Amino acid sequence: MPLHKEYRQLWKGAGYTDTAGSAAVVTPPPAGKFRAYYFTSAEYAISNIALGRLKVSRFSDLNDPFELLALKSNRSKARDLSQVLREKYDKESGLICFCKDWMSPPMWSHYAATHRGICLGFDLSRSTVLNVVYENDRVPDSLQDLPEIDDVSIALRKKLSRTKSTHWEYESEARIIFPLAKSQKEGNLYFKPFGDDLTLKEVILGPLCQLPLAGIRQLVSSLRPGVAVFRSRLAWKTFSVVPMESTIDDELDKEVAKAVVKRKRLSKHARSIKTPLQRRQLRRNRLKP
Repeated sequence: MPLHKEYRQLWKGAGYTDTAGSAAVVTPPPAGKFRAYYFTSAEYAISNIALGRLKVSRFSDLNDPFELLALKSNRSKARDLSQVLREKYDKESGLICFCKDWMSPPMWSHYAATHRGICLGFDLSRSTVLNVVYENDRVPDSLQDLPEIDDVSIALRKKLSRTKSTHWEYESEARIIFPLAKSQKEGNLYFKPFGDDLTLKEVILGPLCQLPLAGIRQLVSSLRPGVAVFRSRLAWKTFSVVPMESTIDDELDKEVAKAVVKRKRLSKHARSIKTPLQRRQLRRNRLKP
């Protein structure tokens, strides 16, 4: 099926670039949501879909050794404080790292089993997303006195948790950080279940993925109806990974378009509703297929 070029303006209007990988495949997320992409192997992707969850990382698990250690200081005590802060985050917090788009060949190579894996597209709550900032220099030491770890300002913690070297800029990373207590523990591992703040929307097979598209579609449709599933390919004119046009599911596109129209109608109707009884009826209508 051909790409849907008319969707590009919708993505642009929603604050994304109209050249994003999925901008001509699916409609953009609604207001308050942020589309982000998670690269993994085919094996783990199938497990994630089937179990409805993503593995939670700790800062010490990540491949950048400067995570939370970006403070620039000649004072050994300030550097020690950064290390203590990192240990505190490891004990209390988890995170999941995403990419803002899925067209980068290095991302497929480094995080999706050298293009044999799968990329999962999620709608995240926009208010929870931290966009990583890439800097040439480290964060200046602005600590007047060396406080106790609990006295380190929220602003400085947030800056340290999202600052990375420009060497990592190709990742175009967005991340969510949350208390481990809100995760599901299984042995020594933690997982975050799919939900309203982590909603699966796209399943993109890598250019070299050997799994049959029909089988993946059957699995996804049985567990996550309405999720777009398609294959990617190497671009012909640029160094990018792009959608394989022949694998775009036109029937799913029609369903999505109908859902968008229905959502707009319900939203318009909601503005005219006055009584609690009418509002309950509207909620029931939204649950109907």
